[in-house]
Amino acid sequence: MTSEYCVLPKKRKILIVYIATLAGSLGPIAGNIYVPILPQLENVFAASRSAIAGTVSVFMAVFAFCPLIWASWADYGGRKFLYILPLSFFIIANVLLASVPANLVSLYILRVVQAFGASSVMSVGAGIISDIIEPKHRGKAISVFMWGPQLGPVLGPVLSLIAIGDWRWVFGFLALLGFVVYLMILFLLPETLRFLVGDGSCLGKGYFVQPRIQEKVVEGYSRPPKPSLVGYWELLKYPPVLLCSINSGILFATFYGVMVTFASVLQDQYHFTDVGTCLSYLCPGTALIIGSTIGGWLSDRLASRAKNYVPEHRFSIQIAGLLISMTGILGYAWTVEKMAPVHPVFVFTFLAGFGMTWVFVSTTTYLTETSPSQPSANVAIGNLMRNMAAAICTAIVDILIDKMGFGWCMTGLALLDLIGICFVAILLKWGPRWRAKKTEPSE
Repeated sequence: MTSEYCVLPKKRKILIVYIATLAGSLGPIAGNIYVPILPQLENVFAASRSAIAGTVSVFMAVFAFCPLIWASWADYGGRKFLYILPLSFFIIANVLLASVPANLVSLYILRVVQAFGASSVMSVGAGIISDIIEPKHRGKAISVFMWGPQLGPVLGPVLSLIAIGDWRWVFGFLALLGFVVYLMILFLLPETLRFLVGDGSCLGKGYFVQPRIQEKVVEGYSRPPKPSLVGYWELLKYPPVLLCSINSGILFATFYGVMVTFASVLQDQYHFTDVGTCLSYLCPGTALIIGSTIGGWLSDRLASRAKNYVPEHRFSIQIAGLLISMTGILGYAWTVEKMAPVHPVFVFTFLAGFGMTWVFVSTTTYLTETSPSQPSANVAIGNLMRNMAAAICTAIVDILIDKMGFGWCMTGLALLDLIGICFVAILLKWGPRWRAKKTEPSE
């Protein structure tokens, strides 16, 4: 083995990161392109608001659990195949959604298949980043990779404008986008799992790769444990993974409470048109991109300045991010409750998104470092907590608003982020000790 972590040329690493980023955008775009057209779907499918909202909840629930299936196998047997197989289901589901007659049962079933197919890309993509980028510089790469999930709130609502002519174009577009990404993965993305390809010396110098199912095993790299429920249970019992994942879940639930109410607030209270509502999602979406980029840069800056680097150094910026996000949600709660002008609503949704993604980038980077042989599995657990929390929030937020009022409901969601601040303090103090007790096979 060479002393270099990965010998692939910088330009090729950049290409791999951007392919993983684009692939990572598929699920979030599929989820967010759908939210602004919910009122339209109520009419098309002659269904209640709660029945159509249920298709969002089932998508988020499947998107939460299925990465657990893909991620552990991606850590054990390879990354590329665990991209290609699920993506086929995603493409097929969107083709059918764009073509079959409008039926509520079919919509539910195909949304489940759609989420199943898109669910591998987040955790597997994080594993790819950990394969080719050494830990001290991983924050910036993760911040770029996080653009993928964050492009959902940015592009999804804007792209939903194509549904103004016909709602089926939403799914036709997703099928075409999925197919383009499928071809890029097939011909431009090499296998990166270090157990199979080591430091990348065996991958050659060209950009194009020959499609094949399995790479030969490179000697000198330990194989991760075989996927099992026991293995996941061991990761869940591992405090750094558990606390990071719960923290992410709580934070994402609070932000998703903003996102799922945003369209209704703009249309019912501020009388925005469908086009204006779709374009308004650019505000919190842009905040996600900016927050991720700055957060990743600061995270690596802290890591590079440390004399004796430990992954917990990345957490020192999280308390600021949590407070910014909490301020945004509290401001959103009471500007809407008091029927203030619309401009503060945009300011506070921007702050909510900026603070959330600032936290996420360092959390995701940490999850790839705290148990290096299972980065995809760690990120999958984080994804599980986030999307479970989002699904629960989507299902109950309207009920809570009816019972508590908009301002107090959103205030309650914002105050949940105080739990995250406690978790950050715990990890800063005890995280290094917990990691020291966990024996990892040497690479």
